[in-house]
Parts: sequence; structure tokens; C-alpha cells
Amino acid sequence: MNNKTKNGNRSDVLFGLIITAVATVIGIVGLICHEPWYEEAQPYLVGRDASWYEVIFTIPHYEGHPPLWHMLIKLASCLGLSYELTIKGVQFIFFEAMIIMLELRSPFSRVTKALLPTSFFVIYHYCVLSRPYAMLMFAGMLCASFYNDRREKPLPYILSMVFLCLCHSYGIAFAGGIALADIAGGMIRERSFRRTFSELFANKKLFIGYAALLAAAIAIILDIAPKQDTMAVHLDKTYSYPVVLLLCFIFIPSEVFVTSFSSDASSIQDEANTIGEMVGAGAVSLIIWAVIFIVCKKRRMIAEMIIPYLCAAVIMSIYAYPHHYGMFLLYVIFIMWTASAKEPIKLAEFTHVIKKIGISEKFAKTCIVGGAAVSVAVNIYWDIYSYANDIIKPYDNAPAAAEWIKDMNIEGSRIMIAWMPDDTNIYPDAPVTLNAYFDKNLYYNMEGDVTYVTHIIADEEEMEADRAYARTFGAPDYVICSSPVAVSPIIESLGFEGGYIAEAFSGTAYRPFKDKLDEKRLYIICTKDKYKELYGKDYEVSSYKKG
Repeated sequence: MNNKTKNGNRSDVLFGLIITAVATVIGIVGLICHEPWYEEAQPYLVGRDASWYEVIFTIPHYEGHPPLWHMLIKLASCLGLSYELTIKGVQFIFFEAMIIMLELRSPFSRVTKALLPTSFFVIYHYCVLSRPYAMLMFAGMLCASFYNDRREKPLPYILSMVFLCLCHSYGIAFAGGIALADIAGGMIRERSFRRTFSELFANKKLFIGYAALLAAAIAIILDIAPKQDTMAVHLDKTYSYPVVLLLCFIFIPSEVFVTSFSSDASSIQDEANTIGEMVGAGAVSLIIWAVIFIVCKKRRMIAEMIIPYLCAAVIMSIYAYPHHYGMFLLYVIFIMWTASAKEPIKLAEFTHVIKKIGISEKFAKTCIVGGAAVSVAVNIYWDIYSYANDIIKPYDNAPAAAEWIKDMNIEGSRIMIAWMPDDTNIYPDAPVTLNAYFDKNLYYNMEGDVTYVTHIIADEEEMEADRAYARTFGAPDYVICSSPVAVSPIIESLGFEGGYIAEAFSGTAYRPFKDKLDEKRLYIICTKDKYKELYGKDYEVSSYKKG
């Protein structure tokens, strides 16, 4: 290796370290200022309070995802750290690993390495929120880094694929798609079914590795397969599966890179957009797919282009919220990573195609660079908007409510969590999150007397048993809910009186997603007598806001 090459490698490493350092500082600021919400508290409560057997073999059937994230949280909780430090510590490790993979292991150009961390999903949503998605991204990048050497070094490749399966249910589908694409791609390139499989069987290590991957995937699927009383099994299906599958291809790509038509408050199954929005998203998605096709066609990677994301989309069509759309970003990174490892991606690949429609090379370059600049600018705007709101405003109500409860010294009071009229096992998000700030269950009426949501559906017999059990405690001192109007029907169904209309505490949280802001409310409701006991004055009745 000559001095010029050595200096170039050192310069690339230094550049990567600088980008990593900048991303790390931004991430740390975001993590410190962020108030975790229900989706972050639930895994902590499961990890802290459930047994190892329940975490590994029981709860996955109701959560619908592999238990690895809960296991890691449980391990971290054994260190005796606080709730927020526990989940944010685990999250930071995987965010940092993801950034290091991008900056120091990927085959991308400096420009790409500098721009990828500006993605909303990379630098905000999969950084600041303590969920398994940074871990999923890291696992996908590991798979990409080992993919091109899979025939010579199958062990690290297979292990990274198993890790991908353990991260998320989407990871199982994506890993399966990668393996299928490898085999199908071989058949396309060799134009022979027999030759492809004879080569696969000849590579005993890779063949055994794929067999082990299949066995691991089946075991994980059996572990997360829903039981008959799993709440998600009984949700009403009001959407067209083929339509949602189509949206995964013509809507999600645009939402990841340019447009912001979705709200994270509703799933893709409930997506309702204007014709103009769908046409716009479809046009942008078509351009994105064209870019991917140009790269994959030249490198004979059509199977890799189609199959992995198709497998993931099949699962996303069943259940996906906009925060899951980052799965498409992982797919793009995987494809571009493996393509770049085969042959560096150059601007000329795209200008050559565009010039065929009669456009000059200069204008073609302007179009490509301009399109990329628009995407980067939009994502940076989303980043700034989300970070600013997360830092300035409360992301969740639970920290303030927990502080109020401790200040008022009412942990030992009869506190009831509001349940839904048609299911006594379903509760609002924020009241559940409150449990993470206390050492034991704050509520006397949660399913199974556990601190977390079990996701077990309640039938009529169980709901009546739950009401009967709640009656044994007498009238509650406080009811914690997301809407005051939900309290009276619950109190009446239990046969209690007293007029629960006083707001002892109320708070509003603001959850940013891209350039949108969803408001979430939490109320601690009591009787007027209890309010006077707390504050030494009469409660003045106010009109309730819908929560």
C-alpha cells in the first residue's frame, strides 16, 4: 500500500470520526431532554417486573415481537439504574453502533456518509426514542457488511442474520427476504435452477448456515405467534390488505425521503390522503424506485432489489405506523451498501440514463443533485422541528404527573387507572407510563396486578370479574385518565357516587413527528371533597377539553 492510499484511508477514518462525534453530541442532547412515553416505558416495566421465563416465552406472544429488547432492558435494570437511565443507556449503545457502522464500516462516499445521518429516522426517531429500531438498523448494516463475503465467510453473515431476526418481527421477514434473494438472484444470473442449488449444496458451510437461520426464524416465529386471547388478534379489520401492500411501495418511500402526509397517531392501515397527496407521493416513490433499479440492474441485483423489501412489506401491510417506515430506509441502505461493495456507485450511472430522454448532461447532474438536496433539506427541517419541540415541550405527561404524586404524597392512596368501556384490560398510554417512575404498581385495578399492559383481551365474564374486584377496594381516591369524560361511566358501572369532576392535576404533552405535533393529555380526577382536602379550597368547575 503506497503512502497516498494510507493517507486517504486515514483521512476517511478521521472524516468518519468527526461525523460520528457530531451525531453523538446531537443524540446525547436529544436523549437527555426527551421524556419517554408509553412505547418506551412498556418494555422497561416488562423487563423490570416480569420473570425471565415470562419475558422470553410468554410475553412475546402478546407483544408480537421477539424478546431480545426486553431481555436487554431487563439486564440493564439489574444494575439498579433509574428508569430513564436504563432505557436511554441501552438505546445509546445501539445508536452509537449504528452510526459507527455507517461512518467507519460502510463503502459509501464521504458525501453519502455526511448526509445519511441527517435522515429524520437516523438522527431523531431511532436515536432519541428508546425503541428497538436502532438495534434493527445496526443488525441490518451488519448483514450488509458481511453479505458480499457470505460464500467465503458464512458464519458472521448467518449470525448477523439471526441477530436481525431477534431484533423485530420485521427483521425476520427482511432476513428471510435477503436469503431468498441470494438464492433467487443466483438462479437469475446462472439461468439454471439445478446449477444454483448444486452450488449452494457444494458450499456446505453456507448451506448449513441457511438451514440454521431457517430453524432460528421458525423458533422465533413460534415464540411470538399470537395466542387466542391476544388483543391484536381480535382487532377489527377495516382495510384492504392489497391496497396497503401497494402503499408500502408507492407511498412509504416518499414519506421516508421527501413528503410528510402521515401522522404517527394513525397506522398505514388507516391512511386517508387526498388524491393530490397520493399522486405526489407516488411520483416521488417512482423516482426513488428508478434510482434503486438503475443501481441494481447494472450489478445484476434485481432479486435483491425486489425480494427483501417485498417480504418486509408483507408484514408491514398487517401492522405499521409511520415510525415503522424507517424499515424502507434500512432496505435502501442495505441495497446501496451491497451494491457499492460490488462496484462504487457513481453519478454517471444516473446521468447516462437521464440523457437518453434528450436532456443535457449538465442539466441531468443538476436534476440529480437538486433532488438529493431537496431530500436532505426536508429531513434537516424535520430534525430541527422535532428536536426543538422535544427539547422545549414535554414529550410525555408522566414525569410531571409522577413528581406531583410524590409531592402530594398520595402513592398509598386508592388510585384507579381508567379502562375502556368495552375492555377492562385496555388503558390510556400516559397513565401506564407513570408506573415506570414508581417501584410498584400505582394502580389497584390493572390486569393481573402487573405494572405493564398484558395485551390480553377481556371477555364479558372477565370484565365483570374486574369490576367486582375493583368494588372491593371501595370508591377510588383518584382516577388517572386521558379524558375526564371517561371517568363518570366507569364510576357509575362500579356503583359508586361522589361526582368525580375535579381536576387535581392535568398536563399536556406534545409529540413531534417530522413537521407534525400531536397533543396528548393526562388528568388525575377526584371528587370535589378530595380536591378541597388537597388544596384547601373549593374546586371551580371548568369545561373539559376532549383528550
